[in-house]
Amino acid sequence: MREQWHTNFNDIKGEIERFELMESGEKTFYFDVHTIENIFEFYAEKFQFEKAERILKVGILQHPDAPSLQTKQALILIEKGEDIEAIGRMEHLVKMEKSNPELFLNLGYVYLRNNRINEAVDCFKNSLSLAFEDHEETLLDIAQYLNQHEQFKYALEFLEPESKKYPLNEAILFELAYALDKENRTEEGFDAYQRLLELDPFSENAWYNLGIIYIKKENYNKAIECYDFALALNPSHAEALFNKANSLVALNRLPEAIDLYIEYLSYDYDSLLPYHYIADCYDQLNNSEMALRFYRLTVNTDPAYLPAWLNYLATLINMELIDEAEEASLKALEHHSDFIEFWYLRARVLLLSENYRGAYDALLVTITQEPDNLRNLFEFYNVERKLSPRKNPFKIIENLLKKYPEATVAHYLAVAYFLMEDRQLTRAAEHLKTALIENPYDYDLFLDLFPKMEKIIGQSKKLSAIVDQYSSYEF
Repeated sequence: MREQWHTNFNDIKGEIERFELMESGEKTFYFDVHTIENIFEFYAEKFQFEKAERILKVGILQHPDAPSLQTKQALILIEKGEDIEAIGRMEHLVKMEKSNPELFLNLGYVYLRNNRINEAVDCFKNSLSLAFEDHEETLLDIAQYLNQHEQFKYALEFLEPESKKYPLNEAILFELAYALDKENRTEEGFDAYQRLLELDPFSENAWYNLGIIYIKKENYNKAIECYDFALALNPSHAEALFNKANSLVALNRLPEAIDLYIEYLSYDYDSLLPYHYIADCYDQLNNSEMALRFYRLTVNTDPAYLPAWLNYLATLINMELIDEAEEASLKALEHHSDFIEFWYLRARVLLLSENYRGAYDALLVTITQEPDNLRNLFEFYNVERKLSPRKNPFKIIENLLKKYPEATVAHYLAVAYFLMEDRQLTRAAEHLKTALIENPYDYDLFLDLFPKMEKIIGQSKKLSAIVDQYSSYEF
């Protein structure tokens, strides 16, 4: 939102004093429209909007038909967030002042703020067509408003034809580069930032955004160079610090990344992501103790943040920290009971303490919700065999197929049973064919779950022929 103020306030000192006397209730004065505007601008420039609003009320009482005062009152309404009333006033005003570019600009802004995009764009077009002397400044305002509200396509509709008139305007070039990047026109955005940096090599935000483009191009070394320039210009540019750390992670320079994430935390920004990323770095460095420390910090910072729970629980399970894992798995389910993976991890935790009944119940949730998940079905099958050692294993598989018709991956379990336990090649072949027809992509996982299968199938011409026919797997 824009309002041009050029008043020399020393010239109206006496008028301001008169208004202050009127405010105190000592006297009543008459002010002409121009004086009202000047007093308003004095208070608005000092962000004393309550006084600015009161002088406007005085002015409108004394000059009810003055459009300029009505316009300023609409601006105050926008500042106060009273958009509906502001829109009503300005829609009335533009009918009377059809050649006022600032009025169209401000109406466009408040339309945009209320997601009335097409009306906003129409107003911006009117504003730009009327802004003869202020054309460059108006173009910049429009571009900034549209980019701030993520209307990048419309920003480019204004910028691409008009920005060529102002090739040396760094602010306009920045908005153009930013919109191009956001519209995934990466190479054009890259070229625009390069032109901007030729004009102003000290633009920290241009270096920062150019770094983002290099990340999109997966050129992490160049991205780091850009972030180094941004940080040289502004050592407290925390976002550049954070993105540089992310780029170091992509290059597997994990200790350096950890140092930068910790430095980022010193700026008192949101700690959730850096805590999580530090934990992941330590995890990749096989430093489980430090990883756990930061996973704990992450989930305590925001228990509703799902991604950290996964690695936190996996680390606890791998370290066999049973008590903490049981408590953590319950807490994860408090916040994410609809996320099936947490039920699987809960089952894994309970299996560590040989609580097969609890693990069975948790796995039952997983196969009820995702009956076509081979890993979960494999775990459930093994747990049920533990709980019912006298039960025929194939009966368990048959019951799964009967109760969950979508659980066609159970045919892989049947293959393993008939090859490794019941020694029935023909029946194994039938189930292998069905499994590959229904779920060929699970064949690799099947071999991982039953490591002996690859050799057994490879030694059988009949089974190998089925695999050759129904899968892309190569022995």
